[in-house]
Amino acid sequence: MRLVIHLLVNLEKLQAELSSTCHAKKAAAAAVEKKAVDVVLIDMTSVSIMADYFLVCTVYTEAHARGVREAIEESMEESKLALRRREGSDASGWVLLDWGDIVVHIFREEERKYYDLEGLWGDAPAVRVGDSSADDAT
Repeated sequence: MRLVIHLLVNLEKLQAELSSTCHAKKAAAAAVEKKAVDVVLIDMTSVSIMADYFLVCTVYTEAHARGVREAIEESMEESKLALRRREGSDASGWVLLDWGDIVVHIFREEERKYYDLEGLWGDAPAVRVGDSSADDAT
């Protein structure tokens, strides 16, 4: 009986990890589709318990921030994920969207350099997503 319970608990944990990976990739795809640049997905599972993934991207204007934010929110709503918390505004230079296992950071260039989340969490595996070079945004 203990073995069955142990297997069920591990199966639930694996399903949650797979689910968060799929959702994080979906959020990243939405950001790339709306021309966010330097899109990076950071796997936080080995370095923190606060989230499974951080998605970090750069935008250049308030309208660009709004478009990327709305696209990501819509993609997560389609997946039936409830937004837990939103910090910042499209005009502020940094918008944080928290879905629990996935935390999205939409930065303007200056704020991203200042907070340097990739450097802060440098021990976490990270991958650049899509063709998100700065040349594409201009």
